[in-house]
Amino acid sequence: MVKCVGDETEGKRKMIISLSEQIKVIRPEAKSVFPYSNSLFVDDEVPTMIDAGSGGRAYSAVSLDRVNKLLLSHYHFDHINGYPFFKQAEVYAGIEEKWAYEDERKFILSSGYQHWETLMGEEKNEEWSKRFNLPDDVPVKPGFQPINLKGFFQDGDRFITGKTAFVAIHAPGHTSGHYGFFFPNERILFSGDMDIAPRGPWYGSEYSDFEALVGSVNRLKALKPDILVTSHRKVFYNEIDSLFDDYLGIALEKETKILQYLTVPRSIDDMAGLKFSSDSEVKNSHEMFWKKMMIMKHLTRLGNKHLVRRLSDNRYVRDREGNNE
Repeated sequence: MVKCVGDETEGKRKMIISLSEQIKVIRPEAKSVFPYSNSLFVDDEVPTMIDAGSGGRAYSAVSLDRVNKLLLSHYHFDHINGYPFFKQAEVYAGIEEKWAYEDERKFILSSGYQHWETLMGEEKNEEWSKRFNLPDDVPVKPGFQPINLKGFFQDGDRFITGKTAFVAIHAPGHTSGHYGFFFPNERILFSGDMDIAPRGPWYGSEYSDFEALVGSVNRLKALKPDILVTSHRKVFYNEIDSLFDDYLGIALEKETKILQYLTVPRSIDDMAGLKFSSDSEVKNSHEMFWKKMMIMKHLTRLGNKHLVRRLSDNRYVRDREGNNE
């Protein structure tokens, strides 16, 4: 059995989990799901917070005016919405997503909603963010956030905060500029939204890329961490290779099922009717849209491998000239 800590079923939820003298997980008071995410606090000579989605109640246990640097793993709302709490901090993001804080038009396109009418057969008339009320410790609303960034990091950049050192690991696929952070001395990996979710990875936006995601999961696994911290789950201490294998395997199983289904021409609507092991009950049109977007990401990868081709009527079929074994 995989060992983890901080499970809500074990009693009162812990909002701070110390992994070392300096490295602490900051968890939301509520579950670590949208609009919340876990943060990692390096409480060192240069106090540094990774991600800002844990909510005001969780951050109340931290002297926020001490935080010198705030690093954003990627631009999604549940990772950045608490940035106003860190008034004294210099904010940094991955260079690949510079646009997410400066270019509102590209930010809007990143959702993929420009494909809505084609995929859903109707005009989009409902905002997903209006389906729920934000908690009172989330200080901003979803949408473009023109954060004044101090600078950018890129793959391999090393941060030294005093006694602690860690490295930025570019791990795209979920988004184009998604990052993890690895602490080599402590063998701790913060994997962000490569989060070992029971239903597998999410790659349903315009700039998501399933081929890149496969490479990223394998790269993070190859780091051989002893401790794994994710954005939306708990802290894992063992069997981490198996966790990554199972997580990626869920999505690869979906791709295999799609390929097997395309022995005759099928539409994306046909494929969306398939039941994948990663599926939960589709509760609204947005969830169906994201399912179709992720199917499109698989079709792109299969097409690039010459395993699937698109027909003139927008249906897809296995490519007899490709290697379909």
